[in-house]
Amino acid sequence: MEIHLLMIQGTLALSMGLIEKFEGIEEHAYLDSVGNTTICAGLTRYPDGAPVRSGDVCSKPVCKAYLKGMVENEYIPRLKTIPGWDRLGQCRQSVLISFAWNMGPNFYEAKGFETISRVLRDGAKNPETYDEMPAALSLYSMANGTRLEGLVKRRAMEAEIWKGESDGVRNLDCMHDTFLKKAPLPSEWLSEVALRPFKTGETIRVVATDEIPADSHEWVVMEGSGERWAIYKPHWWVRPDHQIEEFDPQKVEIDWDNFDALVSKYLTVGEVLQNDARRKPERGSTEEKALIVLGKEFDAIREAWGGPLGITSGYRPEPINRDVGGRAGSFHAKGMALDVYPVGESCAAFYKWIARRWSGGLGEGCARGFVHIDTRDNGQFSARGGLSPCCVWSY
Repeated sequence: MEIHLLMIQGTLALSMGLIEKFEGIEEHAYLDSVGNTTICAGLTRYPDGAPVRSGDVCSKPVCKAYLKGMVENEYIPRLKTIPGWDRLGQCRQSVLISFAWNMGPNFYEAKGFETISRVLRDGAKNPETYDEMPAALSLYSMANGTRLEGLVKRRAMEAEIWKGESDGVRNLDCMHDTFLKKAPLPSEWLSEVALRPFKTGETIRVVATDEIPADSHEWVVMEGSGERWAIYKPHWWVRPDHQIEEFDPQKVEIDWDNFDALVSKYLTVGEVLQNDARRKPERGSTEEKALIVLGKEFDAIREAWGGPLGITSGYRPEPINRDVGGRAGSFHAKGMALDVYPVGESCAAFYKWIARRWSGGLGEGCARGFVHIDTRDNGQFSARGGLSPCCVWSY
């Protein structure tokens, strides 16, 4: 399935980036910190099994090809046997690939890896156990009985990436009779065994989410069972953890650490970041300034439309944009784009309405449940109409 392949490629790209960051790419063979002859991104043997020898030379493109082939063909197939692997998001899968590249692909349930194996085994049954992973990772920073500063830093960075995917428990209230799905497809395309029906007013509790670009579906991981399902976002409402304060236009700083904080009158941090703490923009950055401008335009649209608007995709900084399958150069990566939908109303009617009132980029994705707006070319909204988008397209 195309979506499944996209997820695999996202995990592959992110894990390769992590490994290259930690290992570097050395074109000439060298001795590593424990005396092994090494080349490329920490290779001690080539994909065909031949050992790396002193004096060997590899170009960077060849090194990258070796890395990709070994991760894809040797490491991921072994790691997929870990309980709960398919329910982990791309970042957590990539952390485990990085760990395995450093410690060996067969670490799970091996002697000396009891702690990390327990966390993975128990986390598959109760996802809250995954919160213990950062502490577990920190235990594996030694080589030949010596604690290495490089490994300490590597485990700390892996831990931060792991924590960044944990969004805490979120309550999602069902706004329309709908289904949890085993694939992000229209329910009529799926069999009964791939669907779990939910009625309006029912609630699910999720511990993690994973965005699907250019689609109104997203993956969620259920609290307790750890099951991974796709939901159609326009049918669900993310209940705030706290009372949302009234928007203060004079407030200078946005609390990007609080998903319930406001970016603008009608736009929350959680909506902009899709409840993903890794997406937080740097304070004072070009992207933060662009998001503030975007929030003001969103408020104007919301006021004129007269009803609530939901968000299926917001700010996706690189490399997250690339890792989840977003296009290079996407305005989402610049803080200049939102994918929106009218809650409880016709997406087609909303698109027709805004097409006469928006001067930026406009993408019609109603077949997937959203309309894309971006502020390219100083895109602005006019409630009186008379505008036309600078460019239009369909998904």
